[in-house]
Amino acid sequence: MSLRDVALQSYINRVLLSPSYLGAGWLLALFLTGLNAMSVSSLNRISARSVLNFVQRTAFRQVRFPTFFRAVVESLLFCCVFLAAGYVSLGHSVQSMLAPMVPVVFIMMMSMVLSGVYRQEITNSIMNLYYHSAYGFVLAAVIFMVSAHWIGPDYATLKFKFFFLFFAFFVTNTMRPLISGTDFMDGGGRRTN
Repeated sequence: MSLRDVALQSYINRVLLSPSYLGAGWLLALFLTGLNAMSVSSLNRISARSVLNFVQRTAFRQVRFPTFFRAVVESLLFCCVFLAAGYVSLGHSVQSMLAPMVPVVFIMMMSMVLSGVYRQEITNSIMNLYYHSAYGFVLAAVIFMVSAHWIGPDYATLKFKFFFLFFAFFVTNTMRPLISGTDFMDGGGRRTN
């Protein structure tokens, strides 16, 4: 028995089997035993650099910015949705909503960029476009819900959040396939051989 095995067994007996760690201790002990059983060479292959390279390649492949025309049209859509939601739910005038509209439109557009909805292979399929659009919308909704208090206290109300997110979801998912020139007859994103 090596010194490492003795130290691992001592740690399991002393700490993990104590009454305070008894529930989660067994899971940790199984994990540590599994690590002990793995060879050192397999652990050396998994390095922090390879994980960071994988994340960097994935993020670089995922993020695509829209064309200028598409960015302007979608930004105007989000602006109109914001103004409509503010007018319907809060009764604010257009001038009072211009300043808070800018960060909200920025949040929505950057979330769509991060979701990869502007990638060519996503734009070519209607189902992939809807999936990535929903992913970007969830990301934008979470960021908007958290940051609405800093944008303005009136815009943190549940009524405004509901109207804005409801309108934004349906308007963008209706207009995005038309703007992007998506093939509606692609069979749901299935590949043809």
